[in-house]
Amino acid sequence: MRDTLEIECFKAKLSGVSSIMFDRFIDYSKEQRPPEQKLYLTDENMLVLPQMNIEAFLFGENPQGCAKAFEGKKGKEYIRMGMSHVFIDETVIPFLDDNDEEIVFKEFDGEQFSIYEAAPRTKSGSLSIKQELKKRPVLNLPWNLRFTFRVIKNNLIDDTKLYNWLTRGGMLIAFGTYRPRWGRFVVDEFEKQEGEK
Repeated sequence: MRDTLEIECFKAKLSGVSSIMFDRFIDYSKEQRPPEQKLYLTDENMLVLPQMNIEAFLFGENPQGCAKAFEGKKGKEYIRMGMSHVFIDETVIPFLDDNDEEIVFKEFDGEQFSIYEAAPRTKSGSLSIKQELKKRPVLNLPWNLRFTFRVIKNNLIDDTKLYNWLTRGGMLIAFGTYRPRWGRFVVDEFEKQEGEK
């Protein structure tokens, strides 16, 4: 049965054009967490982006991803098709430097990694309420991501649609928290892999 599916494979490279900020959710505890706990780190302290974050970038509803933001009334159809026909091979995607070396977190040195401190505001009716000061970790430029899409042939999402979403979404939606002020990127590579299934 699987052999009857038409599957195309695409390799993507995304390159950051702004620093990316993180605020990894762990639980609903009110306790303040140190900034390094807000990064997505492997056991070896390699900085990664979970596959689910890219899926949310493409198909998220709240906050809205590319399908909802760019496809108007057909957004829900694109979300349904994307969630069933578009796959990302890697479970976690390592952040890479400009030499394609994996980025490993060591410390907040103010160069590769820094801490952004701000007190966010929330609205309650007509009031704007200032919250407690929060420290969030930031990965500064340069950063890159490489990963693989697999797309089961369908009538809505193809390589052109994915490329356009990545291109527009890289500036208008972005990755991480406080986006799109942070986490913007451009598409450096998007290539079909011939003969891969």
